[in-house]
Amino acid sequence: MNTKGLIGIVLLFVTTQAFAAVGDYKETVCTAEYFTANNCSACFEGTALTSGDQVNGLYDTWTNKNANEQLIYKDEQTLPEMVSLSTGTVFTANPLDPTAFWKYGTQVIWTDSATGTGKQEFMLDAGKSVKFLEADLGASYSLVSTDKAEGEIVGVLKLPISYHNVDADGNEGGKETHIECVSYTAKITATAAVPVEIVEPTVPVPEKMTTVKTGPESLILMTLALLIAAGFIVVRNRKA
Repeated sequence: MNTKGLIGIVLLFVTTQAFAAVGDYKETVCTAEYFTANNCSACFEGTALTSGDQVNGLYDTWTNKNANEQLIYKDEQTLPEMVSLSTGTVFTANPLDPTAFWKYGTQVIWTDSATGTGKQEFMLDAGKSVKFLEADLGASYSLVSTDKAEGEIVGVLKLPISYHNVDADGNEGGKETHIECVSYTAKITATAAVPVEIVEPTVPVPEKMTTVKTGPESLILMTLALLIAAGFIVVRNRKA
């Protein structure tokens, strides 16, 4: 058996186990308020979830630790549920109908009760284990959104099982209910910083007030000016 993600709960009369494909579960005490408020019998720490994450691949195994049989009635069972722990936390189940989400294991064969009550029952021998419940193929819980901060509990998955112990004389005891709980925490995805482009201001280049002309017309004018100046000098020398 693949033990990755396997939860083992050892009790005096009954042991249940749950598996989630999203990660390994660690057993913890049931003293937290979100566990006591849900009447949890055995508690585990699930994985951290961010919006859009799914919890799938779930199943629940029933193990009879008694020296005698244990009896389960089908009409006494309550299917698992994911409980949100704040109004801003939203989980969705796919499929929505829990009777379509969960199915009984192939080894759980219901028979009519010998008591003639019309109930359907399943008897588990001492020391035996059976996969009692499992999520249907593709069934999953998804965290849609949450207002919880990083590391805070967003939800608790409750997996209940009701059973009757049978004594050595074949007498059936009263109904007992065991609720296994798995808590899930919030994981906030960091938003990547958008790089800011710094644009340097463009300094306009001032236009020149005057432009020196160096074309042929300018050269002719300069030559004429020199000739006129030379003419004045010659005239002045003759007068002298």
